[in-house]
Amino acid sequence: MNIKQLRYFCKVVEAGGISQAAKAFSLAPAAISLQITSLEKELNGELFYRTSRPITLTKLGEFLFNKAHEVIFSFDKLERDALQYVSTASVNLNLGFVRSVMFNLIPETIKLFSEKHGHISITLKEVLSEYQSDLLSTQSIDIGFTREMGISEPTDGQELSRELILIDPLVAAIPINHYLSRKNFITLRDFCNSPFIIFPSDPKSSYAMRIQDKFIEYGVQPAVAHRTVEIHTALALVGAGLGVTLVGRSTIPNNRQDVLFLPIEDFNCLSYIYAVYNAKNPNPNIMNFIETMKTISG
Repeated sequence: MNIKQLRYFCKVVEAGGISQAAKAFSLAPAAISLQITSLEKELNGELFYRTSRPITLTKLGEFLFNKAHEVIFSFDKLERDALQYVSTASVNLNLGFVRSVMFNLIPETIKLFSEKHGHISITLKEVLSEYQSDLLSTQSIDIGFTREMGISEPTDGQELSRELILIDPLVAAIPINHYLSRKNFITLRDFCNSPFIIFPSDPKSSYAMRIQDKFIEYGVQPAVAHRTVEIHTALALVGAGLGVTLVGRSTIPNNRQDVLFLPIEDFNCLSYIYAVYNAKNPNPNIMNFIETMKTISG
């Protein structure tokens, strides 16, 4: 049984015959008759008394006719609701992001994207990378922007897809009046001679641990003076002269004036910015926004 058969059946009853129903659907009577016969075979019973004129329903026909209207109404409502959902979703885009991509990448992407798609409303939500998967799975956010210490595949099931946006080398962030500020670049040992401010300090985040593992790989261990949850707090502490930290090179534009950013000559440490999305999400704006960000990131 399918919705088309039910529509044809109800129209035959309402129109008073197969020929009249066929005219309403602009079909040949044989096509309607074939669908009714197929429906009767599936139900293992006749819906009409074929010998009577005008057309008369059997008990099974009466039962089905009464129920079919409810089914058709519910189906039509579901179709309308689904279309409304897609229509609403198509003018909204919900973004989750780690704060380190807010200095430059996301603002510039929104600016360029909005020039072409000004009717689309964008909502922003700050979320650490490790907390984005659940929001993407439930489609509470449409795209999540993460920063990771390495190239990796999603581990939360095949429904989450990812696009590499930028390979972002880590650089030193030091106070503007730091004794190293006169240099064009510093060494790893220079960097480790100052108190280290590490972030994000969160039990689910592996980012900070990966940073520390990288130091161990290079045979150094900076003295951790402060732990913070977000990059803004870490940079505020740096600006106050309380230590140094590591940030992605892409965060330098539009950053603090009391912080200087220098490359570390002998420390090759890369971070990777990804756009993560739910492959089952029907929002048509997802890939447009991601491609726009790729244009911005170069």
